[in-house]
Amino acid sequence: MKRIILVFVLISCSFLYAQYLQVSRSAIIKEEPFRDSAQIEKAQKGDYLVLLDNGTRQNGYYKVKALSFDSTGWIYRTLVRRYIGDIPGLAGKIGFSYHFDPIPTGYYTGTEKLKGEDLKNLLNEIIKDHKEYSYDKLWDILKETDLDPDNPSNVIGLYSGFSMKSNDEYDNGKGWNREHVWAKSYGDFGTKMGAGTDLHHLRAEDVSTNSARNNRTFAESEKPYIDKSGTYSGLTPSCTNDENWTWEPRDEVKGDVARMLFYMVVRYEGDNYEPDLELTDTINDKSSKLPQHGKLSELLDWHTEDPVDDSEKYRNHIIFKKYQHNRNPFIDHPEFVTEIWGG
Repeated sequence: MKRIILVFVLISCSFLYAQYLQVSRSAIIKEEPFRDSAQIEKAQKGDYLVLLDNGTRQNGYYKVKALSFDSTGWIYRTLVRRYIGDIPGLAGKIGFSYHFDPIPTGYYTGTEKLKGEDLKNLLNEIIKDHKEYSYDKLWDILKETDLDPDNPSNVIGLYSGFSMKSNDEYDNGKGWNREHVWAKSYGDFGTKMGAGTDLHHLRAEDVSTNSARNNRTFAESEKPYIDKSGTYSGLTPSCTNDENWTWEPRDEVKGDVARMLFYMVVRYEGDNYEPDLELTDTINDKSSKLPQHGKLSELLDWHTEDPVDDSEKYRNHIIFKKYQHNRNPFIDHPEFVTEIWGG
């Protein structure tokens, strides 16, 4: 019976279509691309191996990833056959590890001793003037930034946690949509390129949960939200309060939400006809167009209670490296939050 023992790749957005190897006879996966290198894994005839780094080869060895040891290894090229395409039997079985580069050297030069408005202003200079995309283009990008690590052909809903087929784009209201975490009505920027399509606060969410969140202020809420329509439905880990018009995300992403809003008020300062966004402790009326969002005091708590994790670092890496070419400073340096807002 054929096994898939190495299942990690960052070559294709789909993660099923890739360069891969099939072992033609028993082979040893080594620590380094040399004949006398130490063994880290044994591959059997018929095993499928996914290539790393677009098929890097050195000294006759191919570079692969051995998830069982969470380490990179090398296999001799004459012991495998190389293919490009959908890996047989891989759908629904793929393993995925978040991968991201270190913060680029010098990216935050000059921030070391700054606080308050001085730090906020310099961060704005660093992250502004990023590459912008149309709202329609975000469908494809979110399939990569918001993928489900347990099934990378799906996306994960930010608030619901639902795993949704990537191809279910809107789907007559039954699929998933592009959620503006900073509600697009607060500043009235809609889906215009700029704040309306900034990937650092656009997330995948099923249509009905997205609609239920609406433009509610982020704050502690009482009633667990039950999604009652669409392909993806049921009890969610998020809560709502109709009387106060508030929304409380699931615990796993509260810090993510806070850091997205911190990014938005630093990035958008009213220059070049952009909105001038501010954080506040006010709970907005649903009809408000004011460029403010909250609640700041609770966002500060959520930032502390839910620290930065690998999924955020991966997302920040992809947006910076492949798309907008700017970063969320509060993912790279969580301490900037205290240095600007205190707490």
